[in-house]
Amino acid sequence: MFTAIRWPKATTPKREQILSMVERAVDWNLLEEIVRPFYQADVRRTGRKGYSLRMMLRCHVLKRLWYMSDRQAEHAVLDSHAFAKFIGTDPWAPRPPSATAIRAFRKTLHENDVDTALSVADLIEQHLTASLRAVGMEFRPGRIEDPVFRKASDE
Repeated sequence: MFTAIRWPKATTPKREQILSMVERAVDWNLLEEIVRPFYQADVRRTGRKGYSLRMMLRCHVLKRLWYMSDRQAEHAVLDSHAFAKFIGTDPWAPRPPSATAIRAFRKTLHENDVDTALSVADLIEQHLTASLRAVGMEFRPGRIEDPVFRKASDE
């Protein structure tokens, strides 16, 4: 509930600004058309329905922009309102994708080729880079780091 509340006259967080720019720059419909033949979990008629293709694509883009592992992406979406809003989760809906679901989607992208030399993941990467370049932006992946704790030695 708190994540839906904004402080009056608060500045927009940097992550939210970046994701807003990415949202406007990328042609998400084109990416969905490219990936749809390889991802059917959200449209299958039997079994448990999977996460939407749009949500999984956005998780993939988050991972790329912030250079996160599957587990880090799951935790970042749970922890950051800007990330959760970007991928399209609803605080009242079921949980966002787990690390296992994100990993399965990543493997799908890397295992399927659009042509002999280009995987779906490579094509997404090219489209992301070209989309950002078209609006005058370049990016280098960043990192979200957690502090490291270890048991103190007894001296």
